[in-house]
Amino acid sequence: MIYLCEREIGFDAAEIGFPSILGCRAIVIVTSGGLFGYHLNGNLNVNKKNVLLNFINTHPQGTPRRALYAASTGAGLRQDHDELKELASNLHYTGAIYWANLTSLGAGSIYAHYVGINHATCGITGRTWDDATDSIPGNKGAYVAGANRAIANGVANTQMYTNLDQTGLRAVYPTKL
Repeated sequence: MIYLCEREIGFDAAEIGFPSILGCRAIVIVTSGGLFGYHLNGNLNVNKKNVLLNFINTHPQGTPRRALYAASTGAGLRQDHDELKELASNLHYTGAIYWANLTSLGAGSIYAHYVGINHATCGITGRTWDDATDSIPGNKGAYVAGANRAIANGVANTQMYTNLDQTGLRAVYPTKL
């Protein structure tokens, strides 16, 4: 299990959590080896996209690509959908692209949780995010860089999430773009 804060890219064989999704997008690429995630804040500009592509393309579990998902609090703008389609093209991925609207889980920020299913697809669940109970020292540890974690832009946070309560997660059903 890996948790990805804003601007973070990461890989886990089974699960990825995205703390506090509001205007950001929780992007996941499913491969035969697991899940690649990106907590995208703002637009997917050239620099951010190149860091993500390099991370996936040089990672030993980066191929073959099986599915592409994004989730956010809303249906997504045409620009958001176009960014995903361009990302798929840059990854030489020609399969389905899915968007999950997280607004059914509540108002405000959402904790989005992806679980890989047979290295072919994934399930998406989530719950409302509460800074008072989620963003606490007991859920964080010192930031640890490594082969399965990278920063798309800027410098790494001094701390990263190491634990979040999974109670109350509800299913979200993405739609095909």
